[in-house]
This record gives sequence, C-alpha cells and structure tokens, in this order.
Amino acid sequence: MSQRSNPTLEGDRIITLDMLRGFALLGIILANSFHFQYGLLYETSLFNQYPNGGIDRFAESAILIFVQASFYPLFSFLFGYGMALQKQRFLDRGQGFNAVFWRRTLILGIVGYLHGIYLWNGDVLFAYAWVSVLLFFALMMPARGLVITGLIILGLMGSCAAVPESFYEFAEQGVSQESDPAYQFSADEITVLSEGTYSETVEFRQTADPIGLGIFGDILMTALSVFGVLGFFLLGSYVMRKGWLSDPLNHKRKWKMMMWIGLIIGLLTKTPVAFNKDYMQLEALQTYVGGPFITMFFISAFILAATTDRGRKMLQPLSYAGRMAFTNYLFQSLIMTTIFYHYGFGLFNSVGVFVGALIAIAVFIVQLILSKIWLTFFRMGPLEWLWRAGTYLQLPKLKK
Repeated sequence: MSQRSNPTLEGDRIITLDMLRGFALLGIILANSFHFQYGLLYETSLFNQYPNGGIDRFAESAILIFVQASFYPLFSFLFGYGMALQKQRFLDRGQGFNAVFWRRTLILGIVGYLHGIYLWNGDVLFAYAWVSVLLFFALMMPARGLVITGLIILGLMGSCAAVPESFYEFAEQGVSQESDPAYQFSADEITVLSEGTYSETVEFRQTADPIGLGIFGDILMTALSVFGVLGFFLLGSYVMRKGWLSDPLNHKRKWKMMMWIGLIIGLLTKTPVAFNKDYMQLEALQTYVGGPFITMFFISAFILAATTDRGRKMLQPLSYAGRMAFTNYLFQSLIMTTIFYHYGFGLFNSVGVFVGALIAIAVFIVQLILSKIWLTFFRMGPLEWLWRAGTYLQLPKLKK
C-alpha cells in the first residue's frame, strides 16, 4: 500500500533550479515590459515606443535579441523538469503521485484563468495547466521518447520560419486596418488601458476577440500556446531523467557544446528581426528558432557558471526569487499593471522602451530583496503555501 503523499522538504531542493527560476523571472518581466506598456500584441503602428530616441531603439533591439521568445521557453523547461523530478521523488518514496498531480494542475489552471481575467491577459499558467495534462501521460514514456517527441515539436515550430515573406504579403492583400481583428483589438485595448477603469479593463478582457473567431479563437489560441511550450516541458523532463542538471560536472562537455551552439545559432537567427521588424518571416525565425537556441545558451551558461564557487556566489541571490517563483510571477503582473494602467499610475504608452525596461528591472530587484526578507522568517512564499495546502490537502508549516 502506498504511503500518504507529502510535500518536498526544504532540504531536498536543488539550488541551481531555484537560481534558474529567479533568472527566468527577470527575463519574463523584461520581455513583458513591452506588453505592459503597449498592449498584449505590441502593435507598433499604434504608438511611438521611441520617445527617448536611440536609447529606446537600443533597448528594444537588446530585448528582442536576448530576451523575447527565450525566457518563457526557459520557464517551461524548468516546469517540465520540476514535474518529472516531483514524480520521481514520489515513486522513490513509494507514494502515490496521481492524485497530487491532478489537484496541483487543477489549482494551477484556476489561478491561471483568474490571473488572465483579473490581473493581466498575458497569462501563461492556464496554458501550463493544459500542458501538464499532456505531460502526465508523456512521463510514462522512456527518456528517449521524451527527447524525440520534444525535438519533433520544436522542429515543427521552427519550420514556420521556412514560410516565405511573399505568403504573408499575399494573405494580407485586401485586408485593411478596419477589417483586421488583431489591429482593432490592439486599438481598443490601448484606449481601455490608457483611459479605462479597472472594471472596464476586466470587462474588455472578458469580451475582446483578438482574432475574430469568438470562443473558437480562444480555444485556438490556447491550443497554440500549449503546443508552443510542450516541447520545452518534454526536454526539461528528459534532462531531469538523464541527471544532466543534478550532476553537471559529469556532463560538463555536453553543457559547453550546447552553450556555444545555442549562442551562435541563436544570435544568427534572432538578430535580423531587430533591424527588420516588419518582416513576418524574420519574426517567425526569431521566435521559433532563435528563441529556443538562446534559451539553450542561457541554461548551459548558467549551469556551467553555477559549478564554480565564484559563479555560484554571484548567482545565489536569484534563488530567493526562484523559491517564490509562483508568488513573484503573479505579483509582477499586479505591480506592472498598477504602474502602467490608467487605474494605477497611468504610465501606459508614455515612458518609452528603455524606461519601461528599467522599471521592470527595478521591480525585479525589489522582489529579490523582499523574497530574501520573507524567506528569513518563512519556509516558502505565501502563494506557494496555498498551492501546497490545496495540493496535499494539509497545511504545510509556514514559519521557520
């Protein structure tokens, strides 16, 4: 008979995972700084994102090359790794995993849905809950199946970059701004976020239709989001199974090789869009090819740095934010929407890309400090505590 399932003990944590989660949170808030200030679809024809001139253009290019499309893959990789690790630990202890998994996933989905409606419509947690359902069954595969399936999915995504620009030009023929649902969505969103109340903003999220297909559009967008991150979930699970992260010194050669491959291919495929943002093919190349390779570079470089005493000491502060990743991710939305939206400080579409990025970095630094203070007295973040309580149907100890 299996024992009662219990939460992971604090001493069982892998510190490198927490540091990587903290690093992912920094990248996510930087990437989202575009969308908090200019809207979900970042429709650049509707605003001037360069009020500060060249420094705004430089900041935008840096984020497009090194941040955009590279940190949600990192977050997804870590989520898949964590799920596989949790299952393995439960099996090693002879405890049941299934009920814990489904409660955890249900809570994640509910929180993600509420986050997308009441805080920010750029939520990824709702899609993560659906991906977790697929991952539950995928984890029954051997490691070889995980990596092959993950690479096939990423390859299919990357093939989007092979679609020639002429195809997009043909598809846009005869489509005016007035008849383009995405353009109209962005125009309406800008009005609401720069002038509307909180209740009007929530109502907009509930009723807006970004691609003009109603509920079918919502289903399609969720499905695309699920497919977009599933490959990274699978690769994270594979790396956990192979022990590459838990024992990096024995796999140092692999990490070095992946670091250089990721950097070279990532820069070659992400840089062009920074100078030609109007080309859809280059945007696809940046998102579906460059993004994953830069992610591979970041993971490899980070893990290699963490194997040295100096590198580990420098990266250690990130672990405080990483241990509270769930809380910090949701609070990023709360803080940034309060800063930029009309019902808060009203900085929407007013400070430029560079200042927006500085605000994002400042918010993350504050989160680092507050996380360290909180963890001095408590074992986990407040939302992590609630998540665990619902997952394990028992109140975990919060105070140290």
